[in-house]
Amino acid sequence: MQAKTEKQVAPAKTPRKRKKRGQRSRWMYLLLAACLFLCLLAVGAGYALNQVDKTLGEVTQDPYKLPDQPVVEQPYEEQKPISFVIVGLDTRKNIGTLNTDVLVVAVANPVTKKVTMVSLPRDTRVQIPGYPGYHKVNEVFALGEGQKKLAESKGQPVTENGMTMLKKTLEHMLGVSVDHYVQLDFEGFTAVIDKLGGVKVDVDRDLVYELPKPGVYRSLKKGTQVLNGEQALGFVRHRIDRRGQAYNSSDYDRNRRQQQVIRAVADKMVSMDGITRLTEVLDTVGKHIKTDLSKDQIKGLAMDFGTISSDHIVTLENGAIWSSPYSLWPRENMQAVRSTLQKELGVAETSDKLSDAAVAEIAKVEMKKETRSQAAKPSTSPQAGAAKQKTEKPSAPAAKPKSETPADSAPAPTPVPDEGTGQDGETYPSDMPPPDILAPPAPAPDGADSGQT
Repeated sequence: MQAKTEKQVAPAKTPRKRKKRGQRSRWMYLLLAACLFLCLLAVGAGYALNQVDKTLGEVTQDPYKLPDQPVVEQPYEEQKPISFVIVGLDTRKNIGTLNTDVLVVAVANPVTKKVTMVSLPRDTRVQIPGYPGYHKVNEVFALGEGQKKLAESKGQPVTENGMTMLKKTLEHMLGVSVDHYVQLDFEGFTAVIDKLGGVKVDVDRDLVYELPKPGVYRSLKKGTQVLNGEQALGFVRHRIDRRGQAYNSSDYDRNRRQQQVIRAVADKMVSMDGITRLTEVLDTVGKHIKTDLSKDQIKGLAMDFGTISSDHIVTLENGAIWSSPYSLWPRENMQAVRSTLQKELGVAETSDKLSDAAVAEIAKVEMKKETRSQAAKPSTSPQAGAAKQKTEKPSAPAAKPKSETPADSAPAPTPVPDEGTGQDGETYPSDMPPPDILAPPAPAPDGADSGQT
C-alpha cells in the first residue's frame, strides 16, 4: 500500500511545469508589448520628423530677402558659431506697430555649447549707417520698412528693408556681424507658452496691467508660479501699472524679465513634459516665427542645443541708464559686450570705426552740445522766436514712433529735454524711461477683473 501511495504522489511535478510555462508566457507578453511600444515610438518619430520638415519649410520662407539676393541653402557647420538677433514684433491687428519691443543679440557656440546674449533697451540711442542723426533702436526696423515701401511705390529696386537696416545698425554698434534673425510675434509668444503648458518664473513684485482689450485688467502676484501665455506676455512687457506711476516698470525691468522667460522656456523644452508637447509646439511655431536660417542650420542647432538648460545661457549686462530721451550704456559695459561677443564668435576686434552713439560718456556730451546749438539759433521775428520755443518744448507728439515719419525723409535728431515727458504732458523722472502706453485714468472699481487667468 505504501508503494502504491508513493506512486500516486509522482504527478506533483506537473504544477511546476505549468508555472514555468506561465512565466514564459508573461515574458512573451512583455516582449510583445515592448515591440509594440517601439513601433509606436517609430511612428511618432516619423510623424514628428514630418512635422519638423513641414514647420521648417514655413519658418524659413524669408520675407526680408532682397530681390537680388540668391537663394542659398546654407549648411550647418558644427564648429562654427552663429550670431543672430531675436526680434519681438507686435503685429496684432489694430494694436501692433512696426516698432520692435524685444531685441536680443545672441551667439550660439556649438563648441562650448553656450548661448551668449544681450538685450537691447528699446530706447537705446543708435546711428543708422548712411542716414543722418540719431534714432532709438526700436524704430530702426520701421524706418527700413518705410524705405522698402517708398522704393516699391516709385518702381525702384528694393535695396533696404526693416531687417537689413536693423542688422547693419546692430553691427555698427556692437562690432560683430549679425548673420541671421529670428522674428517672433506676440501671438506666437503666447501660443507657444500655452502649448508648453506654461512656464515657471519668479515674479519679482505685484503687477497690475491692462490687456489689449481696453478696460480689461489682470494682476500677477509676487512669487514663483507657472504663467500661461497671456500672463507671460504681460510679465515681460509690463510698463504702465494700474495703481499709478510709482508701480510702473522700466525698460530695464523688461530686459531682465525677457531673459528670465527665455531661460524658463529653455528649461521647459528640455523637460519630458516639453518633449511630449513637441509636435503641438512645432505646429504653432510655423505660424508665428520667421527666420533666414536654413533648414540644415536649424536642425544642426537643434541637435547641438536642443537639450541644454538655462545653465548654458549667458546673459551680458548692458548697464543701461536713462538720459531722456534715450537709454545709454556705460563705456565699460559696451566694451565688455563687444569683446565677449567677438570672443564667442571667434573673431578679432574689428578695425572699423564703430558707432558710440549709445556710449553714455560720449552721448551725453553730444546731446548737451546739440541742445545748446538749437537754443542759440537766432530768430528773425518775434513770431518766429515764439514758434521756435514752442518747437523745442517737449510735448506728447515727440513720443510718437518714428514710423509715422514720411519714409522718404530721414527724421532729424530728437531734441534733448532735461526731463522726460510722456503722453498727455505727464512728466516722468529724468532717470527713468517714459511709458509707451497710456496710463489708466482712474483706479479699478471693486468689480474689475484683476485676477490671474
